[in-house]
Amino acid sequence: MSSMAEASLARLERIAGPAAILGDAALLAAYDVDGARPAAAVRPADAATVAEIVRFADAENLALIACGARTKLGIGAAPSRYDVALDLSRMNRILAYDPGDLTLGVEPGITLADLRRALAEHGQFLPLESPFASSATVGGTIAANAISPLRQAFGGPRDFVLGMEFVTGAGEAAKGGGRVVKNVTGYDLHKLLIGSLGTLAVITRVNFRTFPLPAEERAFLAAFPGSESALSFCRAIVHSPLEPRRVEALDAAAMGLLGLAPAEAASAEDIWCVLVDVAGTSGIVARHERDLERLARHAGAKQFSALEAADREKHLARALEFPRYATERSPEAVLVRIAALPAAMPALAAESRRIARSNALESALLLPAGGFAYLALSPREPGAGALGSLANALSEFFKTISGSALHARAMVESCPAELKRKISLWGPPRGDFELMQRVKETFDPRDVLSPGRFCGGI
Repeated sequence: MSSMAEASLARLERIAGPAAILGDAALLAAYDVDGARPAAAVRPADAATVAEIVRFADAENLALIACGARTKLGIGAAPSRYDVALDLSRMNRILAYDPGDLTLGVEPGITLADLRRALAEHGQFLPLESPFASSATVGGTIAANAISPLRQAFGGPRDFVLGMEFVTGAGEAAKGGGRVVKNVTGYDLHKLLIGSLGTLAVITRVNFRTFPLPAEERAFLAAFPGSESALSFCRAIVHSPLEPRRVEALDAAAMGLLGLAPAEAASAEDIWCVLVDVAGTSGIVARHERDLERLARHAGAKQFSALEAADREKHLARALEFPRYATERSPEAVLVRIAALPAAMPALAAESRRIARSNALESALLLPAGGFAYLALSPREPGAGALGSLANALSEFFKTISGSALHARAMVESCPAELKRKISLWGPPRGDFELMQRVKETFDPRDVLSPGRFCGGI
């Protein structure tokens, strides 16, 4: 339904309270998803109210999209229905924290920035980082399975999320996992919610394992005359005894986009840079510096240097924000997230650049260690044919990675709403689609939660 009847809106107000309901058109514009605007937004303060709201939506056949800071609302397909925005930003508390046990429980609306500050007071941190770092929330980051640059050292959310509490599409409160490292036996149902874009359940609590802050941190930047030598350096690091926290390879276009090109390489079109961040005791950091420089020189580095503290902070922050820089440079920009084996990255980089050039597109690549990559595409000359060129490039790209030895998977993480209507954001149909449908039907039988936003219109 495009608008809510007054009776339905009145019932929603009784559930959440009049102050929690937004119905003004100007305010609702902030909740737009690919041109679709809800008839109302509701801001619950606790998990019990969330369950009541979802039960109400289920009974009234209303479609809900859960959100927080709304930094991830552009990810996924356009919704097939959208009646109510379920804004969880008021649910921003730390529910339980035991520094001695390295365990933490939080509500989904807490921002990563606030959580980082709270943990730092106890000398700890959470290896969950996301673009839009100053405002991104825990719930949105988990639901989108955002690629953290710390994945190389700590894994993804599935590795340090101990459990979740959530509300299914039928309004039933449920939980998976636990609150401590030694969980009881059973199915880790909560892991299905990671990366599901809110299509299975509304997350109301996330329990994490936390980690001690290191004694010392330092970053290094190496420049190489091409992707082969840069990625050879990355592979050498992976196969060495070294354990850096971040390893990210960027092509010249990505470095230029972020404003980080080294002086010696600023004019070289095919230059690649590798950013490495290390942490530990002073002895461990010193050893990394010696061995990293040796490995870089052996791989053919044109430049290797340790970054000063201010430069380190700038480089790491801008690399983290690559998706934001990529999508903000043009209203027609496209961002593709790719998962591939590290050994396939050189061929993947070459194919990506070839496809971009053949379609008269600008491209930029960022390859974090750990089997992921970001490809940013934008038209050289925006105009009437720009969307057609982007659609052709994406079609060719999906065909290339699915029909070759690359064994890669990809999704279009961000693109213009008009382009979403022309392409499949996940490429060709997946072999596990039937299983995905069955999971959706189990968690959300009446298609209440973010309908149409996931792979294949789920």
